[in-house]
Amino acid sequence: MKRGPKPETPSVKLSRGTFQPVRDGVKTEIIVPGDPPIMPDYLTSGAIDVWQETIGRVMSAGVTEVDSALFARYCSLEALVRLAFKAGGEPPPAAYLTVLRQHEELLRIAGPKSRVGGGGTSDAAKPGNPFARNGHRART
Repeated sequence: MKRGPKPETPSVKLSRGTFQPVRDGVKTEIIVPGDPPIMPDYLTSGAIDVWQETIGRVMSAGVTEVDSALFARYCSLEALVRLAFKAGGEPPPAAYLTVLRQHEELLRIAGPKSRVGGGGTSDAAKPGNPFARNGHRART
């Protein structure tokens, strides 16, 4: 990593008036919207029910408009799996359950361990880094 302050984005430099096309014109700025996922119109009634049930958990996990397609696929697949379980015949294929679990992990709604980016620790008393005090003695 380079030392010093992080470089500022081209939009910040444009607003401040310090934008240099030679230096800053080649930089790409990624803008991630903070809007909620948009429900597509192709969802079935069962998938819409799943959408309404889980939108709160998904939003609190940090899913935005960019993840709308993934969340819609999750809702459709969850609706199919629920329908298969309600039918009482054969259980849904194992591949459906595997992909469903993968979608839950990507959306960070599968449980504490699936939230890798958000900390993921379920026990607040447990320290996050066991080596944090290495080299530093306790002062008395």
